[in-house]
Parts: sequence; C-alpha cells; structure tokens
Amino acid sequence: MGKDPNKNIKMRQESINRILDSALSVYLRCGYTAADMNEIAKNANIAKGLMYYYFKSKQELFKTLFKTMFKNAMDLSEKALIESEDMPPVEKLAYFIYVIFGEGSKNPQLIRFFMRFPFDTYAVFGPDNWHEAAQDSDLFRKSICEIIEKGIEKNDIPYTNADNAAHSFWTVFVANLFRYSKMMEGKEQDEISSIQNVASFCFRGLMIPDEVWQKALKNIVPRKEHNND
Repeated sequence: MGKDPNKNIKMRQESINRILDSALSVYLRCGYTAADMNEIAKNANIAKGLMYYYFKSKQELFKTLFKTMFKNAMDLSEKALIESEDMPPVEKLAYFIYVIFGEGSKNPQLIRFFMRFPFDTYAVFGPDNWHEAAQDSDLFRKSICEIIEKGIEKNDIPYTNADNAAHSFWTVFVANLFRYSKMMEGKEQDEISSIQNVASFCFRGLMIPDEVWQKALKNIVPRKEHNND
C-alpha cells in the first residue's frame, strides 16, 4: 500500500510550523544574532538534520519567519480596513487599533515581534533586499497613514504630515501596548478602559480631543461584536 501524499504534505507542514514557532520564541528572547539553531530544533522537537532539510541555513529560516509574520500582519490590517470601510476616519482609526489591541492581547508575540524586527531586517535579508523587506513590514503604519490622510481631507483630523503622524501613532501605540500588557498581567480590566489607557497618547498626538476619539471607540464595540457573531 503506497504512502498517502496528502498525509505527507500535512506532516511536512506541521513540522515546518513547529520550527517557525520555535524560531519565533527563540528570536523574541535572544534576537537574530544570538538565536541558536540547536535550541530551535530542540524546542521544536525536530531533528537538526531534518530542520536543515527544510531550511538550508539560519538566514533562510528567519527570512521565512519574517515573511510569515509580515503576511499575518497584512491579513490583520486588511481585515480591519475592510470591516471599517464605511466608518468616518476617527472611528476607523479607533477600530483599527481596537483590532490590533485585541490581537495583541491574544497573541503578545505579535507585538513583541514588531518591536524587535527592525533591528534585524538588514542581517536577515542582506544588503540587497533589506529595503524591500522593510517596506513589506510597514503595513500597519501605511494603513494608519491612509486613515489619517482621509481624516485630514474631511477636516476630522487637524492638518499634519500624515506619514510622520502615522509613524508616531504606531510607535507610541506599540510601546504603550507592550508596557501596559506587562503592567496589567494577572489583573482584570474592562476592554474599553484598557484600550483608552493604551491609545490616549496616540490620539492626543494627532490633536484629536479626548471626547471625540473616546466616543468613536465606544461606537465601534457593538459593531465589532456583531462582526464576530
């Protein structure tokens, strides 16, 4: 009786996924340079030789890991933009960070990765490709920039350089989300209050009055719950 090709494909993908999960865990703890392939294989419960069958080098493994994380970010960003398509700009911005906040709460590794990867893009992708990789990784900031530009056009957001504002917004949001998640470990707090604590500096940086973005944030919660039904 011959081997089932579908079963082999499934087993191969499961092995690759375990390697990538292990590589992400090691990377978040050690960074790219100090990440050890022996430790990655051990944590994945994969023979080192088999790991090198799937990934010919450490650099190839981490290129795949980074591209996988960028793809996850793109999918999440597109989902948030599609679901908020008909919302006004400030509400859309609130919805976008609501989605990212929720994902960051469920998957803290995502936020930690996006805080760390800029320091290693050059080493992972090399001198010829790191610029392209950096652009591919910039999806969240680009999405925020598009929303801010629409808000400026509609006079919902005071005039500013949208690109610089989006960079500041995203940087502050990620830093505060990471800090807040650490601070609130083991503690209970309602979702709206949690997001307000994380996002307040972001919206204030855009000179949006507190009552405006807080109202927008409260408006999107029932919609989000409806979309999840």
